[in-house]
Amino acid sequence: MPDIDLARIAPQPKDMKRRSLEQMRGGRPPFSYKPLRSCFDDIFNIQPDLDFGSAEPTPWATIEALIDKRGSSEVERFHNKRVARGLHDFATSGRVIGRKHEFFPLAMGAGRKVTFWQSMVIAIDDEPHAIFIEPRRSKGLGAEGRRFAFSMMHERIRAADEDFAEVGLAIVRFDEPNADRRAARLYTDNGVTLYTLDELEQMVAETYEMWRDVCEERERDARRRPTGTDGPLFDHP
Repeated sequence: MPDIDLARIAPQPKDMKRRSLEQMRGGRPPFSYKPLRSCFDDIFNIQPDLDFGSAEPTPWATIEALIDKRGSSEVERFHNKRVARGLHDFATSGRVIGRKHEFFPLAMGAGRKVTFWQSMVIAIDDEPHAIFIEPRRSKGLGAEGRRFAFSMMHERIRAADEDFAEVGLAIVRFDEPNADRRAARLYTDNGVTLYTLDELEQMVAETYEMWRDVCEERERDARRRPTGTDGPLFDHP
């Protein structure tokens, strides 16, 4: 299950959670955001130095060329460039500088791992933040989904490493399209009451148990329909 779907579904009440899991579609998506994700270091001009640097921003033309090269279709290039343009505006606004830092996935039991962060630390208005970039237009992270993601970020980044105990947490989402871009919208954990680790583990275990039931039910239905076309789940654009 994609991490974003886990975050938006896990905090839901049981009856709503079951419906949400049943509504997750099968098959292949019309496009992915892999080209965008492959450009994060370039968009933020991330440096490997230990200190935040002052390198010149990467020109938009460079980012655009990378997405053109890595996109698998015109539709994919179009959607990726709209988000990349908004993120590039944010990254080059003068408020943001960054450096590379690898945060490894957080194990949540039974072989499950989550990653609600990018491999970087950015300073926003001179305050260091770990960030998660979430590009979906639909079925993305609402307030409770962000609370879940922030809680996971806290456990993996702040609670697990005293060097980052005071780092801020931020999620970047994107507005509806306006011309050739979707403007970046920044959410932080300020004022958010975080879930405890026990609460997170309980929600994850319950969601995956329910998800297993849904998958088994689909398999039984597929066996009863020899021409069934159900396929693997995908990350919704």
